[in-house]
This record gives sequence, structure tokens and C-alpha cells, in this order.
Amino acid sequence: MNETLSEPRMRTSTVAAAPLKMLWPEDPSVELCRIWPQVDMAVRPIYAPSMNTAVVSVRKDWTEAELQALPEDGYIHEVVNGELVMSPKNNWYHGRICTRLITAISNFDREHRLGAVLDSSTGFWMFNRNCRAPDVSFVPKTRLESLGFKPSERRFFPGAPDLAIEILSPNNTRAEINERLKDFFASGTQIAWIIDPENETVEVCHSPTKRRLVGSGAFLEGEHLLPGFQFPIANLFKDWDWD
Repeated sequence: MNETLSEPRMRTSTVAAAPLKMLWPEDPSVELCRIWPQVDMAVRPIYAPSMNTAVVSVRKDWTEAELQALPEDGYIHEVVNGELVMSPKNNWYHGRICTRLITAISNFDREHRLGAVLDSSTGFWMFNRNCRAPDVSFVPKTRLESLGFKPSERRFFPGAPDLAIEILSPNNTRAEINERLKDFFASGTQIAWIIDPENETVEVCHSPTKRRLVGSGAFLEGEHLLPGFQFPIANLFKDWDWD
């Protein structure tokens, strides 16, 4: 990545004269000009200020080395249809839900030695070369062993996680979630949980079309992937653990 950069699409109001830290996160393209001095012109992000989400304007074939070389810029990076999609970090509530699920599944997994639990920093290559990063992922040890995938691997996982979990953010659309599910299930996912913090519900999916909405009175169940695992949906959304 050694080509020069073109200028990003950004506002040119008087706020541009303010210090960079004052522009974050209202206009992240300004900050990216400073911290992305070596990014390929062809993949320069263009920002949608209303959602603080960036999508490149030109498609290209991304390599794993290029994705791993992207800076730690406060964004989650994915590739969708050859475009680099950069989403802002999520809010506190979103993070608490992720942490509760990761902790519960990890504790259960350690006890029963069923596989590996990953967070949203992990990249998964889809069948169509989209690179997805679910909020929480689980891959059983049988699949890991069949692929010869070791704990010390430095590459992205070749396929989707068997259990893919997404916590909805305000900028997610139904069309986007549908596309994610298509990618997941075409690439190895067996179960997906789509968690809606606003309505305190979970959509349990066994295919892009076989989907069941459950409320806070039900349980998340590991089914055949995590036999015996149950987690009260209401606990995802409860107040402080010490209350």
C-alpha cells in the first residue's frame, strides 16, 4: 500500500479549523487523514456523517495482509463485496451485552472443552470473500481439528463461525442483517443469534429464512453446538450485576 491518497469527502464548515480531537466522532474522515497516511487511493473511505460509517468508493480484491496492516483507528473493519466497511466502536450497553455472553459461553466452554469463543476483533472469510467480524463467535473443536487450525494461527478463519452472534446497533438495517445471515449460513454457520437491545428480544436463526423471535422471558440455548448451555435472555439486559 504505497500509492498516494485522494482527499476524502468531508464537510468544509468552520468546525474544520478546530483541533482534531474536537472533530471526533462527528467527522471521522478528518482524523483518518492524519492517521492513515499510507492507505491505498483505491480503497480510501468515504464517510456517511449521519451514521459515522465509512465505505470505500472503489471495489478491489483485499488480501489478508492488507486487512491486518490497517491501523488501530477505533473502527471495526470488514470487507463486503470488495468494499472496506468501517464501523465505529459500539456503546457501553452493547459492550456489556457482548461481555456477558462471551463470559457465559467461555465459562461453559472451558468446563466442557467444546471449542473456541472469539470476539469481534476476529476476522472470518466468507465463501464470497467477504470478511465478517461477528460480535461473538463460537467454533467447535471438531471443526478446528479437521482444518488443522491451531490456537496460535495468525490468519483469519476460513469460513463463518458455527455460532454467530450479532448485537444490533442503531445504524444497522434489516437489509444489512439479512446479507450478513446469507454470508454466515453459506459459509458454515449453523445457528445465529441476532440480539436487539432496544426491544430486548433475540432472533434465533437456523438459516437466512428459518428465524424465530423470542422475548426476554426465554433462554438462549446452545442446542447441539453447546449441549446443555442455557442463558436467560433477560440477563443480557439487566442492570448492574451487584443490584
